Amino acid sequence: MRWLHTLHEQWMSARKRRVTASVRSFRREWEDLLDDAGLKSAEDRQTALREAERMPQLKLHRLKGRPHIVLKIEVPLESEAWLHAQFGSKAGAEVQSAAQEVVEHWATKTHPLMAEAWDVLTSRLKTEFAIPRAVEPFRWLEPERVNELLGLLHALTNREWPEGTLIRDASTQIGQDSKYLEAQQCFIERALELLFGRETPLEALGIQTSNSVLHYCGPLVLHFEDHSKPLDLRFESTLSIAELERATHITTTAHRLLTVENRKTTFLQLSRADEQRSTLIVATSFPTQAVRLLLQKLPSDLPHHHFGDTDPAGWDILRKLREVSGREVKPFHMRWRPATTSANLTRRDQQIITRLLDDPRMADCHESLQAMLAAEQRGDFEQESLGAPTLRGWPFVERVSNS
Repeated sequence: MRWLHTLHEQWMSARKRRVTASVRSFRREWEDLLDDAGLKSAEDRQTALREAERMPQLKLHRLKGRPHIVLKIEVPLESEAWLHAQFGSKAGAEVQSAAQEVVEHWATKTHPLMAEAWDVLTSRLKTEFAIPRAVEPFRWLEPERVNELLGLLHALTNREWPEGTLIRDASTQIGQDSKYLEAQQCFIERALELLFGRETPLEALGIQTSNSVLHYCGPLVLHFEDHSKPLDLRFESTLSIAELERATHITTTAHRLLTVENRKTTFLQLSRADEQRSTLIVATSFPTQAVRLLLQKLPSDLPHHHFGDTDPAGWDILRKLREVSGREVKPFHMRWRPATTSANLTRRDQQIITRLLDDPRMADCHESLQAMLAAEQRGDFEQESLGAPTLRGWPFVERVSNS
């Protein structure tokens, strides 16, 4: 009964996002419903009418004085449970309750590495699902999917992955088939961003992927065995890992390299401010495979500056860039700043700071790290709080700390 399937789909479209009881029954124009169901012939339409007449749960509204003409079909409020049962669907309130139960289940799971961040995430999901509202990639309308993603997120972040773990190896180590994690990458990286509070690729966990992309702005020349490829786009562009791998080396007319943590705001602002085209600007949090390839193939004497957030994870990104760059990486406009309304350091934050203080590569950053540790707060750490560039070129602002 195609017409009944179509009626159910249209009724669900109108009802599924509601978590409160409906106060009006659902009605559709009968002829429009048959058209939407693709029933064109007179015979098919007569068959549909006979079928509807045999369903007392549905109500047909006929033209007064001409009862053979049906105007509307109605799903009375008391028949909604029956219609759900016909197709195995659920009311919005039932779906919402199932999604909340899933979140509650994962909220009780101990997270060995980042208990506070896990509590913050699950608490946020509880709050948003109660409204109800989705928090991408977690959609309250899809409880099974919420359960799958939370399970995957927990499995990926409750251990330390050896640097360079291949994505397919990681997938099998968490009990999935080898290609599962690749298929879920874009979704899990959005979940990681929610958990960590910043853009976080799988590479940040030590898991090497095959579809890493370089986001950059500025002059580049990719040299291949048989030719060279000049690239100098005004605003953001991308390079695939395949292009970077094929290049024998990379040159630039820029005077310096500036890596920028925040791709969605700060990177774009700096790209548009660089009227002199003197800076190669690259967006990166923890360096992906694409960023690593760029650093390997750029001239080793190209000065490298990094502009990142100044919470513990932001300084840890600087540490990682220094580890993989092969050149000195100077912090650009990075100094811990106190804030009256600041998040307190979590246990994981404190562990990161301790590791940074023990790393000789971070000796020049001890002042900020120790100030943060003494204050027991992250401080005013986000790049965006410093405002947009005030100069149309390097160094982009009137006074720059640590540059």
